[in-house]
Amino acid sequence: MTTRGDEWRRFFATNVFEVVRCESSVRLRLKGGDDVILSTVDLARREKACCAFFEFRLELLADDVWFEIGAPAEAAAVLDALIDPGTT
Repeated sequence: MTTRGDEWRRFFATNVFEVVRCESSVRLRLKGGDDVILSTVDLARREKACCAFFEFRLELLADDVWFEIGAPAEAAAVLDALIDPGTT
């Protein structure tokens, strides 16, 4: 049985081109394709069910798809662990 941490590692390895860390969020430039968008939404929904303080947003542009993950300042360590699940 895989953990969600394993899923996030696979997600980053296969679906993410670029990671931009901001103060209270991270923006991920995703690879194209409907399957990537659908798997992103599925993973975000399941993570939100676990950790309701996360905010997830998809931005669909003509040439790029961005996925933003936000968290309150007191959850910065949790956000860092989410974007680098190898540290947990």
